[in-house]
This record gives sequence, structure tokens and C-alpha cells, in this order.
Amino acid sequence: MKKFVFSLEALAKYKTTLEKKQKAELARVITQLNALYNERDAVLAALVDNAASQEQALRKQNELVQELKRHADYRMYLREWLEEVQQRIVVAEAEEKRLRALVIMTMKELKTLNRLRTEQYQAYLTEVQKEENLVIGDIIAHRNNT
Repeated sequence: MKKFVFSLEALAKYKTTLEKKQKAELARVITQLNALYNERDAVLAALVDNAASQEQALRKQNELVQELKRHADYRMYLREWLEEVQQRIVVAEAEEKRLRALVIMTMKELKTLNRLRTEQYQAYLTEVQKEENLVIGDIIAHRNNT
């Protein structure tokens, strides 16, 4: 009896491995993106704290010009940092989008390959059944002739 061989088995195995790698890469990028979101939130919180501190200093009106300059310098530093984090978030979001699309495409390809495997296997079973029926028919015909 013939053994079933899926003609696209190597491709299916490759796509399965590729899907696992892509999902791992996507998870890494999502983790990195979440870390960047947290970093951005920390910078924004620091900006709010700095503004509150500066406001308090202005209310007291006993702060020196140097103190106000330090606040302004720190605020500028925080804004530059925030801009840098925002740029890294844009890059990470684009990478996440690209990887997500890649994973979806690979999953669709795997689904198609699995459907083809099932169809080929059903055709194989039909062919085997036909061969068995022919053998049984030959045996019955041989018995009837003797």
C-alpha cells in the first residue's frame, strides 16, 4: 500500500517555524514598545512635577533667578527626552505593525497549506480505496471463474 506524502510538507514545516520566529519577534517588539510607553509616562510625570515645583517657587516669590533657570533647563531636557522617546515609539509601532502583518500572512499561508494537505490526503484515501476495490473485484471475479 502506498504511503501518504504531502507534496508541500517542507514548505509547511518552514512556514510553521517562520511563524514561531515571527511571533517571538512580535512579542519582543511589543515588550519594547510597552517599556517605551512607560518611559514616556515617566517623562511626562517628571514634566508635571517640574511645572508644579516651578509654580510653587513662583508663588513664594523668594526663589533666585538661578533656581528658575535650573527649572527651565530641566524642562528643556525633559522635552528633548520626550521627543526622543516619541520618535522611538513611532519606530517601534511601525515595526510592530510590520511584524503583525507578517505573522498574519504566514498564518494564512499555513492555513492554506493545511487545507491543501487535507485535500491531498482525501485524494490519497480515495485512490487507495479504488485500488482496494479493484483488488477485491479481481478476487471475486477469479473465485466466480473457478
